[in-house]
Amino acid sequence: MTELRETFVKPDAALDGANTLSAAGAQLAARWRGLASTINTLNGARPWGDDEPGKAFNKSYLDGDQPAQKVLDLTGDIVPVVEQMGPTVKGAVEGTVDVDDMVKTLFGGDGK
Repeated sequence: MTELRETFVKPDAALDGANTLSAAGAQLAARWRGLASTINTLNGARPWGDDEPGKAFNKSYLDGDQPAQKVLDLTGDIVPVVEQMGPTVKGAVEGTVDVDDMVKTLFGGDGK
C-alpha cells in the first residue's frame, strides 16, 4: 500500500515570506538596472581608447563571449527571474488556499 504523505502550509507565514521575497526581488531588479545602466554608459564611452591597445583590451573584455559581457548578459537574464519568485510563490500559496476552500465547500468537513 502506498504511504499517504501530506504537506501542510501555514498560509499567513508563507505569504509573509512571499512578500519579503517580492520586496527583495524588486530591490535587486532596481539596483541591477542602475548598475547595468552605469556600466553600459561607462563601457559606451570606451575609456580604454580606440587605438590598437584599446581595441585589443576591448576584444578581451566585451567582444563576443568574453567573461565581462557574459556576466552582464547572464545577470540581466537572472534578475527578472528572481524578481518574479515572490509573486510566483504568493500565487501558488493563494491558489492552494483557494483549492482547499473549494474542496471544503464542495465536500464539507474540517480538512482532516
